[in-house]
Amino acid sequence: MDAYLDRIEATLRGQDNLTSKDIRDVRFSRPLIGRRGYDETEVDAFLSRVEQQLSGPLRSMPQVRSWKDLRQLRIPQAAAGQRGYRTAQVDRMLEEIGVALDGMLGATSEEVLKARFSYSLLSGQGYDTSFIDELLPQLAGELRRRGK
Repeated sequence: MDAYLDRIEATLRGQDNLTSKDIRDVRFSRPLIGRRGYDETEVDAFLSRVEQQLSGPLRSMPQVRSWKDLRQLRIPQAAAGQRGYRTAQVDRMLEEIGVALDGMLGATSEEVLKARFSYSLLSGQGYDTSFIDELLPQLAGELRRRGK
């Protein structure tokens, strides 16, 4: 499962070539009795979002070049039935990115690419994960372009 997640991430970054059909057809074995594994419903929901992203047109992300641009960005909330990223954690990272975009000491491109967020406790809460997962590499690229 973890290796497959790495391939999904690489595909979304343009470094691998999984298709929506590959995502739809993947099957994972169940953990042995007494062993813990991933929650099947969460895995299915995640794979469904990935399949949808790979099969549909890529969303046009707005260009963010300053903290002001970042503050004006309207981040969509998680859809009903989906748990989004915790807003406080994402907001802290976006503030660090905004500070760095304005030339002050803040997040580096590496830190942005390594960022991981917890999921909200309830469905329909938090930021839309696919939007954040698409936004962060763009912001990391802008920081890298500036030598950060």
